[in-house]
Amino acid sequence: MKKIFAFVLAALALVSCKMDFYRSDTMTSSQIKENPSAAYYTTDGIYAMFKDLIAYKGEDDPYPNGRNQYMRHYFQITELRSDNVTVSGVTSDPFIHPYDYADIPTEENIYYPWWIGYKIIYAANSNISVIEAGKSAATDQLLGENYFFRGLLHFQLVSLFAMPYVCGRDNPGIILHVGMDSYTGNETRASVGQVYDAVVKDLEKAIEYLSAGAPRGNHSYVSTDAAKALLARVYLYMENNEKCIEVCNDLLGHAPAAVTSGYDFADYPKHTYDMEETIWCVRMDMTDNILVDHPNSTIGSMYYSDGNQGWGEHYWSDELIELFQRYPEDKRFEAYFKMKDLRTTGTKMITFAIKTKDTNTNCSSAVIHDLTANEDGSYDFTYNKKAYKAVPEVVNTYTQYFVDGVDFVTGKTGAGERSRVYVRPDVGECSASGDPITLDYDEEGKQIALNGVRNNGGKYVIYYNTKFTGKADQPMLSSPVFLRWGEVVLNRAEAYAKTHQDQKALDDVEIIRKRAGLTGDAKMTLANYQERGYESVLDVVLDERRMELCFEGHRYFDVFRNRRKMDRRFVGFHEWGFIDYTDKRLALLIPLDEINSSHIEQNPR
Repeated sequence: MKKIFAFVLAALALVSCKMDFYRSDTMTSSQIKENPSAAYYTTDGIYAMFKDLIAYKGEDDPYPNGRNQYMRHYFQITELRSDNVTVSGVTSDPFIHPYDYADIPTEENIYYPWWIGYKIIYAANSNISVIEAGKSAATDQLLGENYFFRGLLHFQLVSLFAMPYVCGRDNPGIILHVGMDSYTGNETRASVGQVYDAVVKDLEKAIEYLSAGAPRGNHSYVSTDAAKALLARVYLYMENNEKCIEVCNDLLGHAPAAVTSGYDFADYPKHTYDMEETIWCVRMDMTDNILVDHPNSTIGSMYYSDGNQGWGEHYWSDELIELFQRYPEDKRFEAYFKMKDLRTTGTKMITFAIKTKDTNTNCSSAVIHDLTANEDGSYDFTYNKKAYKAVPEVVNTYTQYFVDGVDFVTGKTGAGERSRVYVRPDVGECSASGDPITLDYDEEGKQIALNGVRNNGGKYVIYYNTKFTGKADQPMLSSPVFLRWGEVVLNRAEAYAKTHQDQKALDDVEIIRKRAGLTGDAKMTLANYQERGYESVLDVVLDERRMELCFEGHRYFDVFRNRRKMDRRFVGFHEWGFIDYTDKRLALLIPLDEINSSHIEQNPR
């Protein structure tokens, strides 16, 4: 037994060091063949690589502050480049660069996901090459899991490091490694289309073997449903809507009761690995090294702070808050939303984006407490010694507020200028640290803007996200979800909307809204969706996806996959304006180590 474990540890060590531009370490297929049990351990090692802190290129320390975890980088990159999250300010953490579409090819959140991604692909290739198909249900299960992982990582890497599929199949993709004989030392970038085609084949193989296999464990292990759910997502990204619908129909034909009846939203982050809503997650426990050594480096640590643990530097964007506040009865908002230092006074305040003093693109927030409410629903306020009126306007059946004649970000005035402002419950005087702050007043004694979101004061009103917190009563612990049933329903809804099956699309939207507590007047129908400000049923579906899947890494892909612009006109340390789906910055820069080693083509800027 000792010899078996010694071999397994050595094999895992070699797998963890294998990467395209670090070829001095190898693991031959014969090493696994020598002991059939090794495939179990090397497959379980793949699960571990999603969550473990692994030393980059053999370094002694994974990273002094423990940030190098695949899941952390993946969820940060995908969510921070969307319109759901605003960041509190400039930081030494490299998440700030992809957030502002200014990624750096030598930063850890660029080279580490690429490195781990190809390590997982290599490990899966090694296992696939030696596991005998049809030998037993147990080995077929392992074979299916490895095909799943090889497809998943190629899919995630091409989604991050190449342009969206809708921009063209012939665009440069990533290095494609299918089989052990693909490691020739002469790497080239396959096209986006070639990578997607390979992913589909791998997932079809995964479904074949997993269907014949013996499922193991809870939702933290890959299943047939996981392979099908991922395949449906891939088909959606490829705009193969008919195939997406077909796979989703197959899945939803045996879906658990929670898909329609709902589940405890507040409890879900604590039990994702054993609740029906989950199809596949990466299980995290208190014994995992990031929780033991670096709890302030978890995904949840950037979204939440309880005062003792967590940085709490990633907040809900104003637009996302407004989307939920249309329906106060929405169970999801209540479950995942937490306002820091809520000290309401029973009155209202106004917040809006303003240009910071030291940059032309990044925006801070103004917070005005001194308002005058008018009978017509408008509010009068003073900002920088000038009087303004926030006028209500019904958009999508709920009230939004606008100030005409001025753009607070650019400073431009005139008939064509307009600013969106947000009327919120007055939370009094609060700061990012929770300490009292000194308010700023103009010469007339009126309160003026708090130069917030950063700069020591941090006077932005903080809205925390709790989707990655609370497992085992630990504020920084959760088992992040990669695939779940709510996404399957919404994948089908989007595919229905794109194939002109509007009623079926709205029926699926209704499944998601009903379980969130949105019934009666909140129901979306063919008769009322346009009255609520939507131009198409697809718009309805995309808003529902944004609410249901917020912070789970979908919004970034949802916007650009649908050939839309990302509206980044909200407070934060990012470029103010729109980003188009054809913007070359969507494809992250390939790590410089890879470029220097294999001399593949770098993404343009």
